[in-house]
Amino acid sequence: MENIEIVKIKLAGIIGCIDEYTSEPTITNILSALSKAISENNYEIILFSCKEIEKWYQKNINNILSNEFVFNKNVHKENIPLIIGIIKDLESNQNEYRKELESLRKPATATVLNDALLGNLFNRFHHIVIQLRDRYDNRDTLDVDDEYDVQDLLHALLKMYCDDIRPEEWTPSYAGTASRQDFLLKKEQIVIETKKTRKGLNNKELANELIIDIARYTAHPDCKKLICFVYDPENRIKNPRGFENDLSKTTDELTVIVYIRP
Repeated sequence: MENIEIVKIKLAGIIGCIDEYTSEPTITNILSALSKAISENNYEIILFSCKEIEKWYQKNINNILSNEFVFNKNVHKENIPLIIGIIKDLESNQNEYRKELESLRKPATATVLNDALLGNLFNRFHHIVIQLRDRYDNRDTLDVDDEYDVQDLLHALLKMYCDDIRPEEWTPSYAGTASRQDFLLKKEQIVIETKKTRKGLNNKELANELIIDIARYTAHPDCKKLICFVYDPENRIKNPRGFENDLSKTTDELTVIVYIRP
């Protein structure tokens, strides 16, 4: 049985990948239902949605692979055995998953900010960037050219769900240095670290940066969950879903979730 938080991370990656490919209502409705089920920790709907996604992939994978405009065909191919594996795991360990998901259900008074909501925000981030460029009469807008632009836009979007957002917090010293946290959500005990890929920042360099960040944030008293959002509009990162899976983890000290989008 895999850690349920890791299962959610994998499903968020699959949701983002399909959502980037199509707006077909048949599957987008399933993706929305899955996102909601993940948020509500609903075992039955999670399992049902996964089976529907697997059916959709079996029906559409040939069209995806033959489409010259699809840049991440390998990711779609990898999603098929991934979703099949998740289904088998959920079914083989259904009693354990039911108990764990039940224990994670929060009362109605809990904060609206949750993993599914944040995952959806990251999944739609690139669409928002594109939409901002399309303004009437070529009026000025925010164009996301660097890491600071990513921070500014994400900060504005987070304001819809969270009032207490603390930028430019600093982690305790690690190996003689300190690191600026992009956003500290103190009430939720979440740190959101943002990065934007660029020339010279490939898989190895990005992995090294994130590994150092994870080690630093493990020591922070107000951080129980570290979310690393990497905006990669030029698709510089090879095998982004594998990269996410390698660095996302849950320990007694810290939960780490990595999103690479689009």
